Amino acid sequence: MKNDNSKEPFVIVIPIYDGVDYMDIAAPREIFGWLSKDTTFEREVKIYYVGGNQPTFTTINGVKIAIEATFEDDFVQKPNLIWVPGGDADVLATMIADKDSLFTAYITKVGSQADWVCSVCEGAILLANTGLLNGHTITTHWAFVNCFGKYPEVTVAEGHPRYVKSGNRVTGGGISSGLDEALYLVELIAGKESAISVQRTIQYYPKPPVHSEIPTAGLCPVVNLNS
Repeated sequence: MKNDNSKEPFVIVIPIYDGVDYMDIAAPREIFGWLSKDTTFEREVKIYYVGGNQPTFTTINGVKIAIEATFEDDFVQKPNLIWVPGGDADVLATMIADKDSLFTAYITKVGSQADWVCSVCEGAILLANTGLLNGHTITTHWAFVNCFGKYPEVTVAEGHPRYVKSGNRVTGGGISSGLDEALYLVELIAGKESAISVQRTIQYYPKPPVHSEIPTAGLCPVVNLNS
């Protein structure tokens, strides 16, 4: 989906919560932030960390993040793209079990009308819990591939792909996959040249210093999804 010459801002929302993975929200913010500086993309890009009424949230590794909008703010009700991050498995279990979760209510409402519905890591579980991934093929962190038994209409791709596109749903694998996924979304949204420009700006040409095999997943770490 390249630039449609609309003058309306391209709005991206990243809902956050205590225990969220830092890279799950930092990687897309960095890459989409550079898209906002791309002069060939004629729309203004606005990115918001969205949360409840508390002013800050703490990531799984102790970084405090200020929210930029609440779930009730008018300007984050109809974004072009929603990006749902993963986080602490116990926190996810609590949110999934809570039928009155404001987080779940927000992503359900916003995701039903966004142009792009995206997740990274176990954020796919939070999306699956809303029904927004029904009928779609997805990917997630390798340790959580067995968490979708309660969501039979969701298909987990084999082989641990870094990202998967299924219609207007784009899901990413574990944590660092968000870099690839967000860059891929830049290409979908603004075109290949914009994606190359962002790639060059952040010098994203990865060559990991170590190599290993992805382990085989055991029981779902989100305990209430094992029964």
